[in-house]
Amino acid sequence: MPNSEMDPGELTSDAALLVVDAQDCFVDTLHDKKTFLARCAFSIDAARTLGIQTVFTEQVPNKLGPTRADLIQRAQSPAVFPKTSFSALNAPGLKEFLRKKEIYHLLVCGLETPICIYQTGLQAASEDFDLTFLSDALGCRRSEDAPFALQALQQLGCPILPSETVFYGILSEATHPQFRAFSQLVKLYSETDFSIEKHLAEVPKFPKKQKTSRRPAPKKKATKTPKKPTVQRKKSNESPKRPRKPEATATEPASGNAKATAKTPTRKATKKAARKQVARKRTGTAQSSRSKAKRPPKADD
Repeated sequence: MPNSEMDPGELTSDAALLVVDAQDCFVDTLHDKKTFLARCAFSIDAARTLGIQTVFTEQVPNKLGPTRADLIQRAQSPAVFPKTSFSALNAPGLKEFLRKKEIYHLLVCGLETPICIYQTGLQAASEDFDLTFLSDALGCRRSEDAPFALQALQQLGCPILPSETVFYGILSEATHPQFRAFSQLVKLYSETDFSIEKHLAEVPKFPKKQKTSRRPAPKKKATKTPKKPTVQRKKSNESPKRPRKPEATATEPASGNAKATAKTPTRKATKKAARKQVARKRTGTAQSSRSKAKRPPKADD
């Protein structure tokens, strides 16, 4: 198991389930074949439920045959590595695969316990690789040899725990989003009428991964400036009339041929001058009438 300082929830991305040599040539030699298949299948189903990568190794598959198909089909995106060595970690390409996937912890199940499982643990201890052995999902032809091999692995510091204990440790708490699905899985395998043959014959339902479609940010619509309405002017044959300029009042030159500069009065000035002229005329006529009225009649001589 991981160190106490590591968050158990991080195992879903940093861990993988390693199924060692689950081939018919080895499975058929087990005394309790059904129990081994049931616990191995449970581990694969649990890893699929929690989104943990599953990796298979095969011992000389071209001679001994491949991994059982009913086990491989239960894993989501399984990776299979053939090998000739007894240690699973020496399978060609396995370490590179784990390094690329950034997997640092392996949950190990499979067989056989005194041979391939034991030597995998020895290599992991020498290379400081984290392994956890699922005690109820391990098997061997000679069942009496298993306790000694597991005891030796435990002395090397390799944790050996039941599969339910390990996966519940990964969940950590009941608020985990996959807690309910895992609890139903535990209940299914615990039923008295559970048949591993029927269960392996069924095709598992894989959880659909939601694709995060990132849509590009909507482009801002460019605000178009409204066009000014064009006024169509009718063409006429007549030439445009020029505005009349106000008449300039020129003063006579003082002397010689010097020309007087006439200033063009503004509209206000012309209006003001016109008003003054009207006022003068009015006042002039009024004064003349008054003066005529006040003059006394001429006396006769």
